[in-house]
Amino acid sequence: MALTGPEVAFQQLAFRAKWAGVFGGLVWGTFWVPVRLLDEAGVTGLWAVALLYGLGALCSLPLLAWRWRRVLAGGWRLQLTGVILGLAIALYGAAFLYTDVASAVLLFYLSPVWGFLLGRIVLRDPVTPVRWLAMVLALGGAAIVLGGSSWPPLPSNPGDWLALASGLLYVIGSLMMLTWRSVPASDYTLSFLVWAGVAMLLLAPLLEGSQLNLEAVVAEFPWLLAFVLLVLLPGCYAAVFGASVLNPGVVGILYMTEIGVSLLLAALITDEVFGWREGIGIGLIALAGALEGLIGLWRLAKERRRVTLDRA
Repeated sequence: MALTGPEVAFQQLAFRAKWAGVFGGLVWGTFWVPVRLLDEAGVTGLWAVALLYGLGALCSLPLLAWRWRRVLAGGWRLQLTGVILGLAIALYGAAFLYTDVASAVLLFYLSPVWGFLLGRIVLRDPVTPVRWLAMVLALGGAAIVLGGSSWPPLPSNPGDWLALASGLLYVIGSLMMLTWRSVPASDYTLSFLVWAGVAMLLLAPLLEGSQLNLEAVVAEFPWLLAFVLLVLLPGCYAAVFGASVLNPGVVGILYMTEIGVSLLLAALITDEVFGWREGIGIGLIALAGALEGLIGLWRLAKERRRVTLDRA
């Protein structure tokens, strides 16, 4: 059955959104590097994360000045979505202070399960065989990479619960964006950055192990600003754009590229082990993240060939 013009246009939009989600995951996979550098410099705990997102919010003020009418028109729902997404990221950052990295990452990346289930309930979105396959590949890759954790992972401490809650909140925020598509991704990104910074600034003084060193902030500011402008802001926009178009379960799978990038960078930069288990796991995660995008590309190419033949 031939696709209509609007259907082809939406497939093209979804295709771009899928690769934007992959890019967002890649960027978040590098996020631990500046956090660790700030920690070594004396900005520890959530203050490091709050500084990054707070600076991102400040750098977004020109966009707010340009689009303030649209942001106000978004009303409470735009701001509530930003609060939920910002709180999700704040809880995710806090989880690493109370549990091990493997448990935090794995519990957060159960989000495709919540995403597909809630997407089915709220959006009546089918869980296709491709999505089942992608979810199995992604979770299987995560299980191999994080092989030291129990499977399935069960919350056993406050950090585990924070990570689980952060994944669920991110899925809820993604669903809110999907059900109100009249707001562009740029406005959601701006709201998300502001509220993420606010949430972390409120949490950072309350969490043990978080320390702010103003002299270190001044000393590290040049490279920090470059990272925010060149990496963090484009990555956040790409991630929010993907979440505003795609089923949240698909988004969760695409973001799993973060795990592979994080481990690969850790192997290159630090003394952490990178062996066959990590290689196989990263390969499965990368395949899961690219699967829907590759299939979308194949479908678009097939449709274009059909249109070309019809016109011949």
